[in-house]
Amino acid sequence: MKCLFWNVRGLASSPLVLKRLITVNKPSFVLIVEPWMHYKSFPTRLLARLNLNLFAVNDRDSLAPNIWCIFSNNLNLTFMYIDSQQVTFFINENKTQSITSIEDSFGKP
Repeated sequence: MKCLFWNVRGLASSPLVLKRLITVNKPSFVLIVEPWMHYKSFPTRLLARLNLNLFAVNDRDSLAPNIWCIFSNNLNLTFMYIDSQQVTFFINENKTQSITSIEDSFGKP
């Protein structure tokens, strides 16, 4: 299982860079921090062509989510906890299980 983690600091100007990173590295899941855009504005067709989908984002009330979790369609995932600064999920792939927590420690509490 491969993970691609990117503190992108602005995804709107670099979706093709993301596509290239995914195509070259073939990750099972991609974690994007600080995309500086709303996930509804991201071209989901790009992810679908790469056999990925946007599975979850953190909840920051009126602010745009700053943690995006993108996963391969063949992963079995269970989210354990999502709040304004972190996302914790359980991954079950080929009888291998792991718990992963992603935090954005630069944001305000």
